Amino acid sequence: MKRTVLAVLLAGAAFAGDLLVRVELRPGVGLAGVREQAPVVMAFDGWCLVRSSGAQLAGLERNGYEATVLEEFDEEAEYRYVMPAPGFDRAVLAAYGAVLTADRNGVVLRTDKAGIRGLNRLPVELAGFGAEPLAGRVMAAGPAAAAVSDSLVWQLVGRVSADTLESSLVRLRDFVTRYSTTDSARSALAWTRDRFAAWGCSAYLDTFDADYAPNAVGIKRGTVNDGAVFVVCGHADATSEIPEELTPGSEDNGSGAGAVLELCRVTADMAFENTVCFIGFSGEEQGLIGSDSFARRAARRGDSIVLVLNFDMVSYGREGLDTIEMYGATEPPGSEEWVDFFLARADTFSDLKYLKVMETSPAPRSDHYSFWRWGFPAIRAAFHDRSPEYHTTGDTIGPLYYRLCGTNNIPMFAEVVKALVASVARMAGVHPLVGLSDMRTARPGPVELRLNPSVGPGPFRIVSSPSPGRRVDVFDASGRRVRTLPGSTDCWDGRGDSGRRLGPGVYLLRPGGSPAARTARVILLD
Repeated sequence: MKRTVLAVLLAGAAFAGDLLVRVELRPGVGLAGVREQAPVVMAFDGWCLVRSSGAQLAGLERNGYEATVLEEFDEEAEYRYVMPAPGFDRAVLAAYGAVLTADRNGVVLRTDKAGIRGLNRLPVELAGFGAEPLAGRVMAAGPAAAAVSDSLVWQLVGRVSADTLESSLVRLRDFVTRYSTTDSARSALAWTRDRFAAWGCSAYLDTFDADYAPNAVGIKRGTVNDGAVFVVCGHADATSEIPEELTPGSEDNGSGAGAVLELCRVTADMAFENTVCFIGFSGEEQGLIGSDSFARRAARRGDSIVLVLNFDMVSYGREGLDTIEMYGATEPPGSEEWVDFFLARADTFSDLKYLKVMETSPAPRSDHYSFWRWGFPAIRAAFHDRSPEYHTTGDTIGPLYYRLCGTNNIPMFAEVVKALVASVARMAGVHPLVGLSDMRTARPGPVELRLNPSVGPGPFRIVSSPSPGRRVDVFDASGRRVRTLPGSTDCWDGRGDSGRRLGPGVYLLRPGGSPAARTARVILLD
């Protein structure tokens, strides 16, 4: 259905609410000109979708924009941009919802949860959008390498193991199905969380929707600037033609999740000047749901996410096609300099073959898009060669260069991770933790608390050193004491002295009766 601005205005009361409108971008102007007139809810190369009133549409028309009304915006609907695999018959998509508009890469569909379950059985990618507009923030441009010696970077790169990467793929495959609504997926994300914790992170499960498995999050707080955050992510969920029964998901996306796990493993005995957040996302196959929830909350809190590095399908490449594509955005918040930074590290510390791909607006094909739409710079590594077993039960581990499988190039996969390790080492400023010999000769310090995790919905395990058994006082960000925990308590459940759960925010925990005690900080989430 195509409705011009004039037709909408003449229709008057035919539309009671806001409209979903397709707007063609003007050359040289980009999204900025559209944002001045109406909120943009999703962006593409050359066009965008806006949620708009009739008056806003008239403003767009006066400024020379071509606008097409798709329908009245439905608050209850599930809107998805559906991107089929090459050769897929798009006519099939009409069985799963109402086709509103399309471009060369995909189709905008109004659907529901039943339709999404059906779409997950097809060789398509989904990206969701709703009423909230793109953030449109312009972040500080340009990476600055931390003072990290080449010898230390080489040491970490040398720890990357093809055998360990393959074992991660095997372990994720052995959960049988990682379809986001299943208990098996919940177990896979819990296992991922446990791996992060075992390798030195403050780790937790980030529940965003009771219908879906949670995101797995591991955090290493920066020793110099913990407010500057680098997010390294890859979704851990998977789908197939029988998703509730079997989703091996080796390439899509055991490979991306495995890359994040390997980075965490090889830096287990390291610290970072800036904070590094390791994430295995859930709900990616249903429309980037888990990452959108995480990025939206980060934006509302005002988190300073410096860069997001997303890895999605990086273990398939036949002979002569064993190349990775590195994606970045030119539209604010842009990321081209970050792409160049990553590729320079790849040239020095790996044998990775790559193609640089810059997009005006990132294609909404993976979790990096969620961060970009909320105003954070993001880059993505993905295959150049596509497995024919994409979104099927055939997405398994096969021999080198074999065609009919999901993962067929572990050596290439290892080179991807080497480039990742070298890049994050320099971006976040890696350095060794204090050694045991140094700890033995150090003078005893004040009483100190450690919390695991230090971010999440709770409960938070409390470790007191060197004097266990002290009471612990909990203060809110204003300095008001909200809870006193007896010395026999080894965790805090996020509640105050009244027994009621406290609101989300920053809380400070301090050992009682020790003037020199060090205060620990925890971030309580919903």
